[in-house]
Amino acid sequence: AEVMLQILNEKHGTSVSGLDSEVLELFGTYDWPGNVRELRNVIERATIVAKTGLLRLDHLPSPAFGWRPGREMPPVPGHQSPVMLQPGQQLAKVEEAYIRLTLEHVRGNRKRAAEMLGISLRTLQNRIAMLRKEEQARVSDS
Repeated sequence: AEVMLQILNEKHGTSVSGLDSEVLELFGTYDWPGNVRELRNVIERATIVAKTGLLRLDHLPSPAFGWRPGREMPPVPGHQSPVMLQPGQQLAKVEEAYIRLTLEHVRGNRKRAAEMLGISLRTLQNRIAMLRKEEQARVSDS
């Protein structure tokens, strides 16, 4: 995390000096299903938000990072639950939820979302357009 901070400070012109002890504790207890890539994305977003000083819990990107270990996550008004994968879910539904979650994470920045998803901006835009058409078709069928 410290090495990532140095690289990200250079990339974004920030001067984040380190991680607050609560952030370190949370990072140590979080499962990191996205591995190092997820850690880097979380630290990058927090670095941009914080700009200077230590990264604190309130700089982190989602409700999952706004709670203390051992406590239930607090509800966040207007925020949907993270994508919950269940066996047998339609792949299209999982993809839609993941795209929405990623866009929320980057506050609607499609270019950044495409980078995080490992697809081109054009591919992301095409998938969003397809999802909108499907949603409109469902609404008109109702």
